[in-house]
Amino acid sequence: MMRKTLPSGLQVNPLGRCADSFCPRDATLVTTFISKRGTSPVGPVGYCALHVEARFVDDETYEWRLANYAGHGVGPRVYPRSSYEIREPNEVEAAELAHERAAEERWTAEGRIGEYRRIVELHSASKVDGMLVDALTAAACVALHDALNEKSRARWLAMPVAQQCEVAVRLTMRAAG
Repeated sequence: MMRKTLPSGLQVNPLGRCADSFCPRDATLVTTFISKRGTSPVGPVGYCALHVEARFVDDETYEWRLANYAGHGVGPRVYPRSSYEIREPNEVEAAELAHERAAEERWTAEGRIGEYRRIVELHSASKVDGMLVDALTAAACVALHDALNEKSRARWLAMPVAQQCEVAVRLTMRAAG
């Protein structure tokens, strides 16, 4: 999974999920690294409670792991809890997370263009009306859809998926080159 940075600066996985690799749980806690030498904290990251408990350990446990795993790191990505601020999302972050979690409903309401948006957001090829569409083609379809006027958009949306993809890629590639 690829992390997404929300407008507030909070990093989460797509759909407001925990920033741990492939965790399917929602991000419910925010961790911010507090540098002892730096002037400002390093970006907030959203995790589920399970990963915060497993990953951010007390200083004594961290030191024990550091001593016992000498030369091999401290084990599977653990960090000293004293170097991090761990908190609930603030009002702005909570609103952004709720907006992210509602993306599936927005995509469903948009129909076919919503399916293209889903492919782009999740960076994953998927079938649209029986045709496999990759993320690059879906991005071209979304860009074209958003750039067209209402009359042209209605004509484009009436096309079969294969024709939509061909037109979108051809037009966006011409514009880029």
